Amino acid sequence: MVNKVFIILITLIIGPLTSAQVQVIEKPAPAPTHWEGFYGEYTFEDEKILFRENLGHFEALFNPPADGINIENLEIRKLIQTSHSTFTSNFISFSFKVNESGMAVVVMMDDKAYLRKFIEPGNGATFKVDLDKSIEEYTKIALNADPPQQLGEFVKSDLVDVTTVLENVKLDIRYATKNNFLNVATYSLPKSFLQRPALMALNRANKRLNSMGFGILIHDTYRPWYVTKIFWDATEGAERNFVADPKSGSKHNMGSAVDLTLYDLSTGSVIKMVGTYDEMSDRSYPHYLGGTTLERWHRNLLRTIVEAEGFRVLYNEWWHFDHEDWQKYPILNDKFEDLIGYE
Repeated sequence: MVNKVFIILITLIIGPLTSAQVQVIEKPAPAPTHWEGFYGEYTFEDEKILFRENLGHFEALFNPPADGINIENLEIRKLIQTSHSTFTSNFISFSFKVNESGMAVVVMMDDKAYLRKFIEPGNGATFKVDLDKSIEEYTKIALNADPPQQLGEFVKSDLVDVTTVLENVKLDIRYATKNNFLNVATYSLPKSFLQRPALMALNRANKRLNSMGFGILIHDTYRPWYVTKIFWDATEGAERNFVADPKSGSKHNMGSAVDLTLYDLSTGSVIKMVGTYDEMSDRSYPHYLGGTTLERWHRNLLRTIVEAEGFRVLYNEWWHFDHEDWQKYPILNDKFEDLIGYE
């Protein structure tokens, strides 16, 4: 591992960098553990406060934007801890009330009670939605539907099993298990395929991350179109901000998108990010301001390295990256069993 030297966030300021342009800074220290139960969003009427750790300080963010980008009205205050659950700033008192598990549920700011918004899954669990039908019904409808008609010419699909190229890669294909937002399996096999140019680009990013002591853990790559329809039919309202409309298809359907995170090569432990995979909340925005410095640093490290190789992060999902050549490929609907011949 490089001696405490890692990727800087400047890509988020001046735009995506090439591999040669990536600059480095020192990895931040972990946040104090005794603040963990306080991090999060709290509201009183139309007011919102976001509490986080930043460079060893406990901070309150007033008027934080959901996406973390439009910060013209943002006010940040560093707080001084006066007891286990109380803080002050400029003569303003903040007092947290915690439940039996140590999670804060209310914060009193002087005489106002701000209630915690539980936008994150509880106890580290995977975000879930409620299904109106059985998965068998959703699947039957999707398999009997036709993908959208596409105009133009496309290059021939060349999907490759990522495990045949990437070193130290781990797979956690959630949609082949019940550990996903639908709580049912929609993939027939726990496999991962990418179009060859995208995989070669990801391999370059993977080698750089490996040299820093990190490995890539992949949650999803190629996705048959019928599964995209299942996702759309099984969600509603704001939930659909996190799934693709089957009328236009998904870049996953083209084999040109990857959902991934990092793990520690030395321990095998998955790196903790600001939000969890497939979480349908504001914490999924790549610029979301909450969490800890180290969590945000790891999130930005992943983005900087992967974007330097020709990918672009999705605007509302820190884990989702589209390869620059996605438009060259058609929407595919092949099941994983049908792709074994591509290996």
